[in-house]
Amino acid sequence: MSNLEDRGAAALDKLATKKKSRSKGLHLVKSRGATFNPSGKRVIRHDPGRLPDILDQLGAALAENCESLFSYTGRLVRVYAAPESASGGVHRPRGALVLHPVDGSHLTELATAAAIHERYDARSEGYKPCDCPRRVADAYLARGNWLEQRALAGFIEAPTITPDGRLIHEPGHDSETGLYQASAAIPGWSAPPAKPTRADAQAALNVLLVLVKDFPFVADEDRAAVVTGILTGLLRRVLPASPVIAVTAPTPGTGKTLIAETFAIIATGRRASVLSLGHDDAEAEKRLAGVLLAGDAVIALDNIERPLKGDLLCQVATQQFVRLRPLGASGMLSIPTHALIVATGNNLSIVGDLKRRVALIRLDAGQERPEQRTFKRDHLQDVFERRGELIRAALTLPLAYLAAGSPAIDGLHPLGGFEQWDRMVRRPLVWLGLPDPLKASEGLREQDPDLEGMRLLLGWWLAAFESHPKTAADVVAAGMSSGGFEATDTLTVTQRNELRDALQLVCNEKPNARRLGYWLRRHQNRIVDGMQVKQAGSDGRARAVRWSVVRCE
Repeated sequence: MSNLEDRGAAALDKLATKKKSRSKGLHLVKSRGATFNPSGKRVIRHDPGRLPDILDQLGAALAENCESLFSYTGRLVRVYAAPESASGGVHRPRGALVLHPVDGSHLTELATAAAIHERYDARSEGYKPCDCPRRVADAYLARGNWLEQRALAGFIEAPTITPDGRLIHEPGHDSETGLYQASAAIPGWSAPPAKPTRADAQAALNVLLVLVKDFPFVADEDRAAVVTGILTGLLRRVLPASPVIAVTAPTPGTGKTLIAETFAIIATGRRASVLSLGHDDAEAEKRLAGVLLAGDAVIALDNIERPLKGDLLCQVATQQFVRLRPLGASGMLSIPTHALIVATGNNLSIVGDLKRRVALIRLDAGQERPEQRTFKRDHLQDVFERRGELIRAALTLPLAYLAAGSPAIDGLHPLGGFEQWDRMVRRPLVWLGLPDPLKASEGLREQDPDLEGMRLLLGWWLAAFESHPKTAADVVAAGMSSGGFEATDTLTVTQRNELRDALQLVCNEKPNARRLGYWLRRHQNRIVDGMQVKQAGSDGRARAVRWSVVRCE
């Protein structure tokens, strides 16, 4: 520091001492350059020329006195309990925890409560209390990097475990993971053993299986998939990726929503936040982006009546973060995707790339009016009352598997993109003797209308043209024309009709060369039933791409 800077600093200290002596009835204590009142609250004096120091002091005061303030995905946010609300296609139960972004006005309020703010008053020749100036709050937000604030990875409302088997169950912020345990004491909860035995895990598994014994599962793998959903709800905040849990049944009233609510109650202590998908994929993605920004822990896509698909939904299942632009903002944010998503619907249709990102639960009561069944107990009330016991039982399963050294399981292939979920959720269940919880999901591939269309079109293409290259226009003309076009000369009536049906299935609307060309480009080189679409040069006349269907060796 130069002599000039030394003299300047001394002058400021002298002025501060002079002003301090003029403060009436206030005894302040200095510690490490900061000033505190007798009750230990930080005093911030808004003198000209001290903005950087004032911002440092403000950040320290917020860290000391604002328990619910965090740094999250490049924003300052607060965790708060929301009132019951239903807007924008989202219904949240009363008390649901959400993340609220802090703007300048709100930070002014928080800063005023976190410290004693003073401004020098020349008339009284002393300092007087004031609110934190809005310009100071705005300047603090504009820093964009708040190292003194706790970094938040997400909030949890039930105990969970890390991939190395460490239990997180104490209230407050866990600095290693960035998780904030926001739940109060849970009746019936007691920590499981640090290293449970296989016998401990088997007894815990029986507790969970008895809980869901009254549901009409199609097969044992569906029962295993329900336990998967319970575990995923508790561990989702520490998992980089997780499949969507889908619950389907042929008839309303079978218990699909009860399954989704079971996952939510165990994980959060309340019912799930329910998201309506809207009428199109764009609207659905906007609503899904909103609940991800709000940090909801369990999101129920309830009573879906159209095929379930979408790029954002696929990204949420397989990626740890997605890039989203908050409503009204100009910049993009990387938002964590660690929410359990549960989709329910009657004869639920899951198409596209989402098929391999789903754990399916099938219910079938075998009755025309399953909602008229009677039960000996209220299932959800039972879950509420036994929540602590159920959490302990669920966490015992992965803890026992990890304690056993995560043994390999013969014949169980890993699930690409979900390695951590596979290790902490799926494999412990198979290790304990349950069927693979993903077995029911294998049928989704056969039910995919896109795959069905591809199989049908490629089969009739080979029957009609063998491996001879054709343009999209040639194929459409052959299938849709009643004759007179050169490409139809060798087709029988049956072949032409079947090809027409296949074209209408893959093009969705009236087939034309543009729609078919787009479909061919999207499916080229993919192998289905030993058949493959490949580019085969171009048409010399119109320079249109030629395509052929070939048999793979």
